Amino acid sequence: MVARNPLQSVAWLCVCLPWTAAQRVLRKPSDAKESYDYIIAGGGLTGLVVANRLTEDPKTTVLVVEYGDLAESWNLSMPYYANWVQDASLMFATPSTPQRGLGDRVFNLPLGATVGGGSTVNGMAYVRGARVDYDTWESIGNRGWGWNEMFKYFKKSSTLNVPSPEVVEQLGYTYDMSSYGHGPAQTTLPPWQWPDVYYLNRAWSEDLGYPFLDDGGMSGDLLGASWKPISIDGKNMTRSSARKAYYDPVQHRPNLQLLVNSYVAKVQIRKSTAKGVDVFSRDDSSAKTSISAKEEVILAAGGIHTPQILQLSGIGPRDLLERLDIPVVEDLPGVGANFMDHPTIRGTSFRFNNANPINFAALVNNATFFNAAWDAYMANRTGPLTASHGNTHVIASLHNLTADAPRLIHTLITSLNSSSYLPTHYLNKPTLLAGYAAQLSLLTEALLSGTNPLTEFAWGGGTPGMGAVLQKPLSRGTVLVNSTDPHPALSPPLVDFNALAHPFDARVVVLAFKMVRRVLLAAPAMGPLGVEELVPGEAVQSEEEIEAVLRESLVSPHNAHPCGTAGMMPRELGGVVDDELRVYGVKRLRVVDASILPVIVAANLQGTMYAVAEKAADVIRGTGRGGGE
Repeated sequence: MVARNPLQSVAWLCVCLPWTAAQRVLRKPSDAKESYDYIIAGGGLTGLVVANRLTEDPKTTVLVVEYGDLAESWNLSMPYYANWVQDASLMFATPSTPQRGLGDRVFNLPLGATVGGGSTVNGMAYVRGARVDYDTWESIGNRGWGWNEMFKYFKKSSTLNVPSPEVVEQLGYTYDMSSYGHGPAQTTLPPWQWPDVYYLNRAWSEDLGYPFLDDGGMSGDLLGASWKPISIDGKNMTRSSARKAYYDPVQHRPNLQLLVNSYVAKVQIRKSTAKGVDVFSRDDSSAKTSISAKEEVILAAGGIHTPQILQLSGIGPRDLLERLDIPVVEDLPGVGANFMDHPTIRGTSFRFNNANPINFAALVNNATFFNAAWDAYMANRTGPLTASHGNTHVIASLHNLTADAPRLIHTLITSLNSSSYLPTHYLNKPTLLAGYAAQLSLLTEALLSGTNPLTEFAWGGGTPGMGAVLQKPLSRGTVLVNSTDPHPALSPPLVDFNALAHPFDARVVVLAFKMVRRVLLAAPAMGPLGVEELVPGEAVQSEEEIEAVLRESLVSPHNAHPCGTAGMMPRELGGVVDDELRVYGVKRLRVVDASILPVIVAANLQGTMYAVAEKAADVIRGTGRGGGE
C-alpha cells in the first residue's frame, strides 16, 4: 500500500472529490432578475435557513447574495479536517486593530467566505447556550426570546443521529433525545475517541467533582462536563452545514435563486424604506447592479459585515457617517458597537511524556496509521477520521474557579466604573452607556448566583493540553467603517475587540489558566500521562506574571464568534433592531445573523444561530407581507 501524507491528501481531495449535481446558481449580478420579494445579503448559516423557510411558499421569491462560492471537498466535509481549510478563497481573514490589552498584537479574524458561511468551515461543534443566556435576552427587552421559546427552535432545527448501542456502550456516551427534534441540521456523537480523553474526563469528574451531564448540556443547564455533539450527518459521517441541511435539498425551487461571488454594498433606502440593494461582483467592483425588493431586505452578512453594510447605507452613528460624508438616513449609535467574541487561551503548550501512541500526532507522523484510518473511514465510516477536534468539555462558573467569587465581583465589578473600560466610541452616546449598564446589571446578578456559565475548558485527547475560553466577557469592542469602499475583503471595517479591557475579564482568564494547570499537572487521574508544562513554564507562578504572559502572547481576543454589532435591544438602550429584528427607523429592513445578539451566549454560536434563524423565519412570515417599521 502506498503511504499517503495527510497534507498531500488534503490537496488531492480538493480536486478529486466528485461534485454534487450542478447547482442552479447565478454567477454575475447582471444575471439576477430586476426584483424579488425578499433579498437576503449573505448566504451563510442564517441566510440559507431563512431562504429555505421563506420559499416554502411557492409564491414567494427570494434572492440570496453570497460573497463566496459553492465549495466541495473532503477537506471541508471529513471531520478530521475540521478547521483545516487550505483554500484562502473560502475565508475572510479580517485584521483587527492593534489590541492594547494584548501587547498591541494584531489578530486575523477568520470568517467563512463560502456558501454556508462558518457552518462550512468551522470546527463542527454543536452546542447551545444556557437557559440564563436567553432569559437575559428577554430581560433586556426582547419578548419571546427567552429559553422556553428558543428551545422550541433548537428542537425544530436539529436532529441527533444516535450511534450504535455498541459504540454508545464502548465510548460511554450519554444523550437525551427529548432535547432534539427532526430538523435539517444533523448532529451526532462520533464512533471514535482518542484513548487519552478518558484521563481528562476522570480528572474533571472524579478528582474535581464536576458532574457529567447526561444530556450534553442541551436542555439549558451547562455547568459540568459533557459530551458535546458535532455537526456531522451520522448516516455518512460528513459535515452537516447549513448548505447541506437547508440549501441543497431545496436548490431546485424555482422561487429561490443564489447569486455567488457577489456582495451587497449598500441598501437602497428612500423615504425611510428599504427598496432594494446595490450589488457588485467580488472580482469586479466597477459595475454596480441594483436589484429591488418588493417586500423586505434581510441582512445576514454576520457580525462584521452587517454593520459595514448598515453604515455604508447611512444607518449608524451620526458622527461616524458625517466624518466619511455618508448621508445620514438613520442615526443609530449602536451599529458597530456592543462588539463581543470569546477571548481564548491558545498559546500554552504541554507534553504528555507517557501519551498513548494512538494519538492525533500519529495521523501526521505515522503513514501506516494514517492509511489504516483512511481505509476505515472510506470503507465503513469508522475510525479516527470520524472525529473532529474533540467533543468533550467542561463549563464552569466563577464559583467553580475560585472560592473568592463574591469578593471578586465586588472588587472588579460593582465597586468600579465599568463604563470607563469601554471604547472611546461610547463617549457622548448615552444610549450605548445605558445599554451596557443594563447588560452589566443582568450579568452581575447571574454571576452572583453561581449558576452563570463563565468559562469553557475543551479537550480532544488526541493532543496534549486543553483550551480555555472566556464565555461571558464584560469588555466590549467596535466594528466601524473607515472608508466608503464597500468591498468586504479589500476594505474591511476597523475591528477592535478591546479584549481584556475590563479588569474582571483579565482576572477570569488568569483563573482559567490556573485551572488548566490544576487539572493537567495536579489531578491524580492525569498522573499516568506524565504531563509536563512547556509554555509558559513553571517559572511563571504569580497571578501578575500569569496575566502578563497571557496578555503578551497566549490569549487571542476571539474564537471566531463575532457578534452583537446590531444588537436586538430597545432603541433607548442602544439597540439596532427590535424583537422582530426590524431596524429602527427604516421600514422593510431586518437583520438575521449573530450581530443581533444583545449579549453573547456561553457557547459556540452555531447551534444558537440555527435556532435564531428558524425563529426569524417564523417572525417574518407571521408579520405579514410588507413587514413594518
